[in-house]
Amino acid sequence: MPITTDTPQMRETLARLNHDAIGSIDNDGDCKIKVNDLSTLLTAYKIELNKNRSLKRTIAKKEQTAA
Repeated sequence: MPITTDTPQMRETLARLNHDAIGSIDNDGDCKIKVNDLSTLLTAYKIELNKNRSLKRTIAKKEQTAA
């Protein structure tokens, strides 16, 4: 079963991260964000990377089969 990362909850997380990062940035470029929001973003990123790798393997196998 495919995992969907483009959800309303993920968009809310991204909006919160953006708001928190921009709203708390200091002169050194540091900011404060929620660990759970960052964890959610990184998990979604890893899922998308794995989907992309899987898609590339599938395409490569189909090309080899067609050749």
